Amino acid sequence: MSTILKRSTLNFAAASALTLSVATSALAASGGGTVGGAIAEINTLTSTPVSSIVVVAATGQTDTIIVSGTINNNMEAGWNLTVASANNGYLYRGDGGAGNQILYTNVKMVETGGTLGTGLAFDGSNQPVTADSATFSSTTDATSATVDYDFDLKISWDSDVSLLEGTYSDSITLTLSTDT
Repeated sequence: MSTILKRSTLNFAAASALTLSVATSALAASGGGTVGGAIAEINTLTSTPVSSIVVVAATGQTDTIIVSGTINNNMEAGWNLTVASANNGYLYRGDGGAGNQILYTNVKMVETGGTLGTGLAFDGSNQPVTADSATFSSTTDATSATVDYDFDLKISWDSDVSLLEGTYSDSITLTLSTDT
């Protein structure tokens, strides 16, 4: 009887080991896989124009804020901000012309808060308005995103005592694009 009991115990042990081996193989074969996903491009601009700036004919003005805005951009190549003037870089009274227009001597973009993407070099200093626009560009690639980058867009002009009284205005369009 002890021989039969020993054989039964051996058979049971062998069967248990075989079952455990099969269960372990089944567990190992049910593993995961590669996971991941894409992050979409973020390229947003919000802006608020200043609708009532102070214009004094006899005094040139420096760094008059005309627009405040915020940029969010996660493109590695960085971004460009193009500032377009409907009046080709002038404030007009009526249709403009002699005595009715003020030429911007430059446009400047000044950071007021937020984070410029790490690695981006950006020159917001005085830019001439050529033809009808000025462009501010990052000059290097980013290693992190631009987040809630707040700015003021400022213009300057020379004094001109020949200007007629009245309201002078321009329509400014800002376009944010990915740098290439």
